[in-house]
Amino acid sequence: MDQLVSITLTRYREPDWLVDETLDALADQADVAGEVILLDQNWQVDFAARVEQRSTNALIFRCLPCEERGLAFARNKGLDVAAHSLVLQIDPDAVPDTSWALNIARTLLDKQAMVVGSRIVPRWAGRPPLLAKSRVVLDQYSIFDFGAQILPVTRVVGAGIGLNKDLIPEELRFAEDFGRKDGALFGGEETDYCRRILKRGGKVFYAGHALIHHQILPERLTWSWILRRLYFAGAGRRQQGGAPAPFRKPGLWDWLLLPVILPPYVLGYLCAHTSVSKA
Repeated sequence: MDQLVSITLTRYREPDWLVDETLDALADQADVAGEVILLDQNWQVDFAARVEQRSTNALIFRCLPCEERGLAFARNKGLDVAAHSLVLQIDPDAVPDTSWALNIARTLLDKQAMVVGSRIVPRWAGRPPLLAKSRVVLDQYSIFDFGAQILPVTRVVGAGIGLNKDLIPEELRFAEDFGRKDGALFGGEETDYCRRILKRGGKVFYAGHALIHHQILPERLTWSWILRRLYFAGAGRRQQGGAPAPFRKPGLWDWLLLPVILPPYVLGYLCAHTSVSKA
């Protein structure tokens, strides 16, 4: 029997063609049934009809309008409207392998995990910039790759995650003061969420066999985008009450590129305010 799942994603202002690629890949998911829900912050009647035409005997596609109140708000709404206990959330610029949904769902159940993250590798739209040799910069592209293993982790990356609503307390929500909104490159809502889950004794896992290709568009290959993203990464770190340090251990290229990548990160950290979620 196919595994029942609800798959949700939200579109801010991403172009139709980009969202179409993700939706097409979701329509090809193997051995799962349930629903795919696009929460569209850029609602278009014609596009909504095209989304729903992807429905199959196994997966019903729906498109719902969503207020422009940020990614964390959309994640919470996705949990609210999902009909099934296993809720898989994916970004509209992420292209999953055909077994992605099944492998996330199985890991949630097998490990009795509240949250499971995907293996995320880049799909570059052009030549990667030199700065992308830095592990810290790769984090800004939502790359999360520890190979094909399954292992407990302290955080996941929101480009592709699974949540088990049967295990997660109803009041445990994504903090809406984190995450991207109004075009600002903030992140961190999933990191904060995992922190609070672990604090309650829940489990968070990485599923290396649940593979996602994260599309890195040309506008994100510029140094200006990277430096801006590093600024917001520092600000997000401060918001979460963390020390002004990257999440991953720096590698050789991080040290070589330190004079470039450190200043915007530190500036963002110093300019931000602290707003750590207590729940």
